[in-house]
Amino acid sequence: MKKDYYDILGVSRTASAEEIKKAYRKLAHQHHPDKGTGNEARFKELNEAYQILGNSERKAQYDKFGHTFESASGFKGSQESNWSDIFGGAGGQPFNFDFSSGDFDIGDIFENVFGMGMGRETQASAKKRGRNIMLELTIPFAASVLGGKESITYQRVVPCGHCLGVGGEPGSKLETCSACRGKGTIQKHRRTILGAMAYQEACEDCRGRGEKFTTRCSRCKGRGLEHIAETLDITIPPGIRAEDSLRLSGKGDAAAASGGTHGDLLVRLRVLPHKIFHREGNNLTMVLPIKLSQAILGGSLTIETIEGEIQLQIPEGSQAGDVLRLRGKGVTDPRSHGRGDLLAEIRVEIPRKLSRSLRAIIEKLKEEGH
Repeated sequence: MKKDYYDILGVSRTASAEEIKKAYRKLAHQHHPDKGTGNEARFKELNEAYQILGNSERKAQYDKFGHTFESASGFKGSQESNWSDIFGGAGGQPFNFDFSSGDFDIGDIFENVFGMGMGRETQASAKKRGRNIMLELTIPFAASVLGGKESITYQRVVPCGHCLGVGGEPGSKLETCSACRGKGTIQKHRRTILGAMAYQEACEDCRGRGEKFTTRCSRCKGRGLEHIAETLDITIPPGIRAEDSLRLSGKGDAAAASGGTHGDLLVRLRVLPHKIFHREGNNLTMVLPIKLSQAILGGSLTIETIEGEIQLQIPEGSQAGDVLRLRGKGVTDPRSHGRGDLLAEIRVEIPRKLSRSLRAIIEKLKEEGH
């Protein structure tokens, strides 16, 4: 009689993938053969069930056809799989698991052994790229609108200029690394839920090369790297916004491993406020104070824009709150490269003190109903 895989894992047929994985982890830990309370037969049964229900395609076939799907799909369950297939190391070699210690991490073992962390960058590949550097740069308001150049000085790690990044004193010879015996890697062990798991990492003495110089570089002490202060002229694109970031490829730290690539420099921008202009999308806004006579009679007025002074015509009979639009005097759109407008809101200045002649004029206007 065929067993029900859902019953074996103790989950319902509507259980989510996460619930199935969680149930399997708990039961596999409880029944592992290397534990005092373990049960090898039960463990193999759990393993068989999880190979089906832990795979979305196999689970769908099992839900539709039951155990008859095995012959159609070519899957033989536990008949052709064994404990060392699932818990084997690189090249199919089994790991040596030891449950005598309670020092283990269930997350580590399932991510490393069962491939649940395959999307993560491995330690070896991570060492082939240098660290990214993140900085903040404050720029003038005008530079955020029109673009420009700003100078920045920062600290970064680069290949040593004395040994050219190889780590050996010029003139010294190479020899086989005694720490790794020329392999370039060191085998280490990590405690996990399933015991001590063996893994390899780059040798620190030779930086993964398998050989090292007889005399280390006197400047970098064999690291092949040094810190420098670098000054860059950064181009600010027109229309950039506050909190935007610029990425300068290859301007971060050099990689610790030989042959690696440099990281990037990420510059986060902060924009200083302007005493006259405010930004609204790709438009600039400003308040335009005018005199009472200009509001009534109109006329030409010199105003400041982000690019300098221009002449603006004030319409006769302008009201407080009216907005005058100066097309193409706003912010450059980074995508279309078109420019927004400058919107000038009129504010009529009313004199606080009136001369006799001005009072007479106002009284006359009052008599006429204005």
